[in-house]
Amino acid sequence: MNIDHVIENYLPIAKPLSMAMERQKKHISLVIYKRKIIAVGQNVFKTHPDAFRLGYRVADMHSELDAYRKVPKNLRGEKLTLLNFRFNRFGTFRNSKPCPICEKWCSEVFHKIYYTTDAGVSRL
Repeated sequence: MNIDHVIENYLPIAKPLSMAMERQKKHISLVIYKRKIIAVGQNVFKTHPDAFRLGYRVADMHSELDAYRKVPKNLRGEKLTLLNFRFNRFGTFRNSKPCPICEKWCSEVFHKIYYTTDAGVSRL
């Protein structure tokens, strides 16, 4: 999977999901397995024990954690790809690079990680 494939195939899915969110920072994470979306997460104000365990300052769930929690257990350990999208209220790309805490654990569980920047899509 390359950046052009990410934009062409997954942007049309992520953008409307993000724009429908009723919060200022509209993060959407898609987990991909064999080019199919197997989980969708968003940043939520809900706390979760996993957020405490991982060491987040505030225990709100980041979109990466919300998405990974929804991955079927039988697919954990497979070659999963994480796609992070963030848009402003006008639908323009914004930085969605995983925070240092997310980056640490995501690098351990995802084979590839893509995220939006103000200029487009990048890869960790």
